[in-house]
Amino acid sequence: MQRILVVASDFPYPPRHGSAVDMWTRVLVLKEMGYCVDLLATVNEMPNEDLIQIVRRHVGNLWIVLRQRSLRSVLSFLPFQVRSRIGLKDVVLGQHYDALVLESEYVAAILKNSGVRQAKLILRVHNEQVGYFREFAEGATNWLKKLYYYSESFKFRFLSPAVMQKCDLLWFISNSERQNHVRENPQDDTKSFFVPTHVKPATMHACSAISRTALFIGTLTISHNSDAVRWYVEKVHPLLSDLDGYVFQVAGRTAGQPIQALKQLVQHNKNVSIEEDPIVLDGLYERAGVFVNPVICGAGVKVKVIQALQAGMPIVSTSMGVEGTGFEDSKHLLIADTPQEFAASVRKLMTEPALRESLVRNAQAFLSERYDMKSNIQKVLAEALSETN
Repeated sequence: MQRILVVASDFPYPPRHGSAVDMWTRVLVLKEMGYCVDLLATVNEMPNEDLIQIVRRHVGNLWIVLRQRSLRSVLSFLPFQVRSRIGLKDVVLGQHYDALVLESEYVAAILKNSGVRQAKLILRVHNEQVGYFREFAEGATNWLKKLYYYSESFKFRFLSPAVMQKCDLLWFISNSERQNHVRENPQDDTKSFFVPTHVKPATMHACSAISRTALFIGTLTISHNSDAVRWYVEKVHPLLSDLDGYVFQVAGRTAGQPIQALKQLVQHNKNVSIEEDPIVLDGLYERAGVFVNPVICGAGVKVKVIQALQAGMPIVSTSMGVEGTGFEDSKHLLIADTPQEFAASVRKLMTEPALRESLVRNAQAFLSERYDMKSNIQKVLAEALSETN
């Protein structure tokens, strides 16, 4: 049996946010495809033992490496996200691997680990890191954070191409980012593939939204998401206040970090509530009528949209919020980029059940056809691994 090591930038269980969903699903899909899958994860703090034991039931071997948060990491020529995970190079693996899946350039230090020689190297491209951190910098108000983000963007400008050059396969979560990369790096055309996050048609829920709750779910400590919530509350929410029964529900991961500014925003606006670190999302989807994704900046695919569609939620999003997904306006969801258009679209979905059902049905059919990780990677991975035999 061929053995694959998934090197995760974070502990992927429970899969409460986009990147964790993508990483954890990949572990399960690779196992389902018949590979022996080991997991090496980096963390800020150790997960509790119950979560560790759940993960152990699905993988062969599990290693967890604590990240380094010292000043030395900040001052390194490497991006902080990479330098803080430098301990990956010293992990004693004791196994031969046919392939390594690097979950973003953050785990690049694993390439210096002697235990991974001769393995096929696969990079999961979650974001175009240079633009990703530049956008964070442009949105930051604190000058220290702005400096940090600009520094990361600059450092990834050199590191990302070097990592991509070493890898045998590049699996892009966003098709638009794959196309942009190949346009600028035509030599990578034959090793670059669009591998969207996985969906299971059997677990999709039919549209049953009947309430007038607009729902947003996202990691609340990320400025892209907090800015989206603020934009919606300040610009869109007041335009819907006359709609009987309308409320706005915000929920998401904080990982223990303070979100005081968001809390104050909620407290000063009627019919807005916030739920921190929900354990499960099913209840939130069931109680909502429309999922909103009002992001106004941000790189990469918004996995939150795909999760909401699987749950049977009709969606209103900005253009940026669905960039790279392939979804079409008025066919799979509604796209709106001004407060007036956004409010009108939310109102429309809350008052027209036939439209809600039609959009969700079309979107789920599109997901079933295009967003099957197993079929997307089966052929390219089999061909790559056959070259090692």
